Amino acid sequence: MPWLINAAQLDKFRKSQKSLIILDASWHMPADNRNAKDEFVEKHILDAKFFDIDAFSDPNPEAPHPHMLLKDDKVIGDKLGAMGIRNDYKIIFYDNSKLHSACRALWMLKMFGHNPQQLYLLDGGLNAWTQYGGKMESGEAPASPKEYTAKTQDQYVRTLSQMKSNLHNPKEQVVDVRHAVRYAGGPELRPGVRPGHIPGSFSFPYTSLFDKNDCWRPIEKIRMQLTGIGLDLTAPIVSTCGSGMSAPTLNFALDLLEHPHHAVYNGSWNEWGAEKLYANELSLDERPVIRSLDV
Repeated sequence: MPWLINAAQLDKFRKSQKSLIILDASWHMPADNRNAKDEFVEKHILDAKFFDIDAFSDPNPEAPHPHMLLKDDKVIGDKLGAMGIRNDYKIIFYDNSKLHSACRALWMLKMFGHNPQQLYLLDGGLNAWTQYGGKMESGEAPASPKEYTAKTQDQYVRTLSQMKSNLHNPKEQVVDVRHAVRYAGGPELRPGVRPGHIPGSFSFPYTSLFDKNDCWRPIEKIRMQLTGIGLDLTAPIVSTCGSGMSAPTLNFALDLLEHPHHAVYNGSWNEWGAEKLYANELSLDERPVIRSLDV
């Protein structure tokens, strides 16, 4: 499973580990009027590189949504190698984003076949590093290209067809991490996307995972929160959000809980809500019974 580390641990790793790369995976909503790359160039953790989440999205103009992942292992491997990453590297992600976008980047590396045991997340992000007094720098140093071999792991992602199948033949619990108002049918900002939620899904806003300092809540607290809304942590789980960007926060928490079978619905509500309403969809909004895992 991936690891959650604090700023002191990152500092120790930075000084003692050779096969290591630190990646700033900040990403912001367009309405926030923030440029993650510009902010990285202005200041970032010493020796960190910028991880452009959008660079790994499907460039096909016919792709249904902007955050659908690349599926070409050769292209993915070339991009990661150009960033100076090898398959054996420890990768430490952090962000400076209210979306906790580093979780999306970490999930992507799992999807691309990187060893989950070699993936780390800085608790509290850039702010935690600043509070620790860690060394910072500005500018952007060129990467030293490496060889990287990607091998997509489809078990970590769900498609629209799989979600439709699960609606009528439920095998996986679905957890919606959007704000509760949007889950309940509040207005959607994206044109052509209707309000609401996937029938039978649970509401668990991703902000519930973090304290007032944007650090992760204690893992046992998170376990209690999830079981408290009725989730069965012995059964499969799929996370969903607006566009697939914040859903991986839940998956990282499930990794920490050593939950073995969980995935992200990459298209999320941006895709589901753009579909025509199924004739019997409203009648399906009852929580299905999911069989527990044999673990």
